[in-house]
Amino acid sequence: MTDEAQETPYFLFVGRMEKLKGLQTLIPIFLKHQKAELLIAGSGSYEPQLRRLAVGNGNVRFVGYLSGPQLEALYRRAVAVIVPSLCFESFSLVVIEAFRQQTPVVVRNLGGMPELIQESGAGFIYNTDEELVAAMELLLINSSLRTEMGHRGYQAYLGLWTPEKHLQKYLDFIHNIQRQTTSYVHLEPASP
Repeated sequence: MTDEAQETPYFLFVGRMEKLKGLQTLIPIFLKHQKAELLIAGSGSYEPQLRRLAVGNGNVRFVGYLSGPQLEALYRRAVAVIVPSLCFESFSLVVIEAFRQQTPVVVRNLGGMPELIQESGAGFIYNTDEELVAAMELLLINSSLRTEMGHRGYQAYLGLWTPEKHLQKYLDFIHNIQRQTTSYVHLEPASP
């Protein structure tokens, strides 16, 4: 799929198609919400059930497992990435990948993902379907907000989550441990 092939605004789900990822909570919302499509990138054991749930819903599309430039293009053109996980995930690479492509993220208020949104200011956190739909509507009608959130996400990515930043944090951590261990006074046992 190329950037040009997609003209209808869309929200993006990226990830494993497993029940705990919560995709089954999004598909019914897009049955009612006809202003944008839901593109689903990924695969998994729950995929047959999800496809059955989406039967007859023309604005839900399964694009399969994608990586590299194809996936990056989907991130870039999305109105936002939606992460509806029903489990307590401590961190989400999908959120960071979206930030890297300057795409806002809407996450369920569960686990560690809300912290990523709060820290970056690059999206919305939702508790209810109504809150999710309100966030989607706002992002659809307010392109300057969408652009600003995308920019904030990208700045957070550059400042916190690039490979170079992680390596620097790791080296700083090792340096601090080294400094602490050399600052301890080593006492020799007394001679008898």
